Amino acid sequence: MNLLLNGLPEEYKGIPISADFRNMIQVDLILREEGVPEAEKTMAALSQLYPEIPQDLELALEGLAWFFSRGARQEKSEKGPGADKATPRAFDYEQDANLIYAAFYAVYGISLTTVEFLHWWEFLALFEGLPENTLIKRVMYWRTVNMSELPKEERKHVRKMRRLLSLIHI
Repeated sequence: MNLLLNGLPEEYKGIPISADFRNMIQVDLILREEGVPEAEKTMAALSQLYPEIPQDLELALEGLAWFFSRGARQEKSEKGPGADKATPRAFDYEQDANLIYAAFYAVYGISLTTVEFLHWWEFLALFEGLPENTLIKRVMYWRTVNMSELPKEERKHVRKMRRLLSLIHI
């Protein structure tokens, strides 16, 4: 979906959704929670998105995947956000909260703790648009860069940064 042409959805197929970024960060954290049964995580995630969970759970799950991914089509085999294990995770909303907050405040003047409402899709667009010189973007680079493409000296530096900044919640 095109944010500029289609606007920001507040519903999925006529079903109201709670579109604030905080709800979707909670969904991400819920779905990554270890040791919790999948059914329990799914219901908790649905309760974050929908003020009233639809009776059609298949439709509700489709809406969750659609909204979380900004309207991108989801493959049936995908288990939710971040299901691709081949790609290293660049950030964690819990572990990197301070870096994300600082970047939004420095670049956009938005306090993520006091902003009354920020739509999930708007939050993601702003997050993606953060300049490469913000610390969160540098950390994301260090965690994900393909080491084989780097000169030897830079590889050494990146290895050091990866050890210091590795994700704990995976």
